[in-house]
Amino acid sequence: MKSRFAAISASAVLAVSAAMADDAWRAPGSAFGSPVPPFFDTETAEVFRKAVTAPNATRSIKFQPFANSGTSTSQLMLDEWTWRVNVTELALPRLPANLSTAGIDSPSTFATTYDLSWPLGGNISSALRGSSSPFCVTGFDYPFPANVTDLYTEADTGSVDCRRVLGEDCLNALNYDGNNLDGDQCVVPQWGDIPECNATFGAATRADRAGRPFTFGAATADANPASANNALNDAPPVQSGQGMWTFHGGLLSGTNAVRGYTDASDRLQVFMFNTWLNITNGRVSKPNVLCMRVDTAAAPPGTSATPSASASASASASASPSPESAAPPQGRAAAAVAAAVLVTVVALLS
Repeated sequence: MKSRFAAISASAVLAVSAAMADDAWRAPGSAFGSPVPPFFDTETAEVFRKAVTAPNATRSIKFQPFANSGTSTSQLMLDEWTWRVNVTELALPRLPANLSTAGIDSPSTFATTYDLSWPLGGNISSALRGSSSPFCVTGFDYPFPANVTDLYTEADTGSVDCRRVLGEDCLNALNYDGNNLDGDQCVVPQWGDIPECNATFGAATRADRAGRPFTFGAATADANPASANNALNDAPPVQSGQGMWTFHGGLLSGTNAVRGYTDASDRLQVFMFNTWLNITNGRVSKPNVLCMRVDTAAAPPGTSATPSASASASASASASPSPESAAPPQGRAAAAVAAAVLVTVVALLS
């Protein structure tokens, strides 16, 4: 049986109707793996690939995802993985002639990528010591309110632990009501509806997004190509250290791309993955919920950003976007189109 996953990208929006393309191609995207935005030509796609492998800002944290799992595959409990978040802002040197850049000065974009690396290298099946269980990954693409984001400080950057930011009750609830693994299926969790997470995920999903860059909410994919849920072309062959998830900002002016980059560097990133692990009398699963901010010293609106040294930020950035300045009017129109399409696609996958 096919898994009920939703790895949505801008390409899903563009495929719905050619008539929408004139507006929708400007919209941001979120997708499993490290795809190139669909409106790029070959030359621009190569610029994008090189830029995201040499990001302006990055942070990586080591952790042991299965240390206390009780799995009978003892080596898994000792394995140390690394989660890295990369944020990049780049100018787009050329775009296809049929795409209008009217109203966009210095066409640019920004992107956030997640990658995981593990001791054995290879794909997820190798990371899990040969397991064919689903490996469900969920990206959450809503900006949290400042009072939540600011709970994650430089003192937290040595750990992926979300407890201090999300709270003990919310984190415990994610193990059950917010789990992205249901039997042998990967599902899209509704984190914003969990009562224990009302002040965190609930606040993020309730926020009025009028005028903000469009976000794709929570999306889930099965990353294990050896999983019975995946045909050969369902799961891109993501390798250790390669892009596991990508968010891109769509086509923006140079000024708004820099602002988007600053916002993404400051943003609280939350990432979940889960799988089945063998134990003596069966199998067990417990989600890994990871939290990180790439730059804990990112500037509030109206000030200039000074990247923290540990964030390895190498590009200067101006103010974080205000709701009205963060996206051009065309982008907001495209966002409305994309949002309607996304609701339809997710409903079909549920």
